[in-house]
Amino acid sequence: LETCVVGLGCGVLTVYGRESDNFDLVEINPAVVEIAKKHFSFMRDCPSNLTHHLGDGRLVLERMTEKKFDLLVLDAFSSDAIPAHMMTYEAVQLFRNRLADQGVMAVHVSNTHLNLVPLVHRLCDAAGLTSRTVRSKGDPQRCTSSAIWVLVTEPENPIWKDELLAESTLPTQSELSGAPFWTDQHHNLVSVLRAW
Repeated sequence: LETCVVGLGCGVLTVYGRESDNFDLVEINPAVVEIAKKHFSFMRDCPSNLTHHLGDGRLVLERMTEKKFDLLVLDAFSSDAIPAHMMTYEAVQLFRNRLADQGVMAVHVSNTHLNLVPLVHRLCDAAGLTSRTVRSKGDPQRCTSSAIWVLVTEPENPIWKDELLAESTLPTQSELSGAPFWTDQHHNLVSVLRAW
């Protein structure tokens, strides 16, 4: 598989890599790359071919004009200062253009302060893509936290028939119509603040 991960963290997603896979790993902060290489073994233990790209995720993807990914992972939205330019209609169009046939985009939207799920669903719906929410429960015994992902791909992709996605949820029409819609010209963090 050809996989791109935007937002390296400690490199944990590379544990899924196989010898035949290629990973393009995009990170804006060189210190994060250094920490991931020096203090964690995920990338060292990964048998896949790993290529690092230092820079803004959207700008790096814009330059990858020849690339088509089977999996595009966006994992840059967990902090309280999200890169809003990565969550606009124009950005979604770019990401769609970087997907291979039957490629899937996985957006990690777990966030304490912001509810990004409706925004992602509406942007993808406007781009003609189908999206579903996948929620996983944390397991204290295994030191894992709960997580929320939105999977995105073309409506006819056979992945939607996979039984592993049986518990994933489609957005309702009312959720889509009431969701914020960000563009490169207009976005508003207040529109995605969680109500307390």
